[in-house]
Amino acid sequence: MRIAYVINNTWFPGGQTRVLANKVNYWLRNGHEVYILTSDQIGKESYYAMDSRVKIIDYAIGYMGADQLSKLEKAKRLSRFLIRHKRLLKKSLLELRPDVCISMFGKEIYFLPFLKDGSVKVLEAHGARYTWLFSRKGILGKVHNWIDLFFIRKFDQFVVLTNEDLPTWGVNNTVCIPNANTFMPQTTSSLDVPKVIASGRYGEQKNFESLVEAWNIVHKSYPGWSLKICGQGLSLLDPLIQSLNLSDSIDCHESNNMEAEYMDSSISVVSSRHEGFSMALLEAQSCGVPNVSYACQCGPRDIIVNGETGFLIEEVGNHEKLAEAIMHLIEDEQLRKQMGRSSRERSKLFSEDVVMKRWYDLFAELVKRKKG
Repeated sequence: MRIAYVINNTWFPGGQTRVLANKVNYWLRNGHEVYILTSDQIGKESYYAMDSRVKIIDYAIGYMGADQLSKLEKAKRLSRFLIRHKRLLKKSLLELRPDVCISMFGKEIYFLPFLKDGSVKVLEAHGARYTWLFSRKGILGKVHNWIDLFFIRKFDQFVVLTNEDLPTWGVNNTVCIPNANTFMPQTTSSLDVPKVIASGRYGEQKNFESLVEAWNIVHKSYPGWSLKICGQGLSLLDPLIQSLNLSDSIDCHESNNMEAEYMDSSISVVSSRHEGFSMALLEAQSCGVPNVSYACQCGPRDIIVNGETGFLIEEVGNHEKLAEAIMHLIEDEQLRKQMGRSSRERSKLFSEDVVMKRWYDLFAELVKRKKG
């Protein structure tokens, strides 16, 4: 099968680019032909390792640079960018003739469904509907959401990440396929290391301030334990950490080897206000590390079985409840290890072979329907 993914770039670190790299590597290992059609790769290397056989075609449109402009100037340039992007993408698709073309929810959603190159058009949502509603306020936000929904309905298939998110879009051609495990270690964490781990890029969504406030409570009772936060932009947490005198017990740094980080930890925590899926929960689970997470929309409910593989905190943002759950697992070693074993077992539902078979079956059915 010939598969083409359309994405802004592959150099930006994050869940979407990590998931794309995993899929591309899987398809190529299994004999498929894969193209990545980027709008703003601008000569940079992919952040996550990809099979050298993948073919990347970049159009250098300039969407990323325009984000720094005023809204008026950005609006002026956007129409030119879209016209150029459409022309170049259409040319590529007519030359490549892929069986399936997948949008990773960039600006191409506004024209990709209408390109007549014979390929099935699929749209992937890497953020939940709640994320769209949360980030787009007022009348303009409502208009933006309405426009997006109009174009989403034009795709042959719309794919979301969680069952919780499935009914929220109100789009008939929607199915749920979760992300697959990024890795599946041969062994699991011993859960004996006195370390709690969290990961993600600093921002309003990840709500690391709530985690630091929770750790302030945990640290007073368990000073022998430490918290490690792996991600980008974490220096912005320094003022809060320092004000609470937690510099000696919280380590913030970027890591390119999250498998090793989870294997060296005993509890994983997600303090997000909202999620699209949360690769952090999935990765911790595959290493046999129990998760503690706010039950935010959407993702944690699809991954964590509350009381069996970890704890879900219904009061999103309540750092005192978050601290209680963390301390419960610190105190009860037997429970921690039982939850770790259950987490590892549950991770099999998200194995690469299981998830990618669902993608292959979907693509095969859509292509058959298109040709039939």
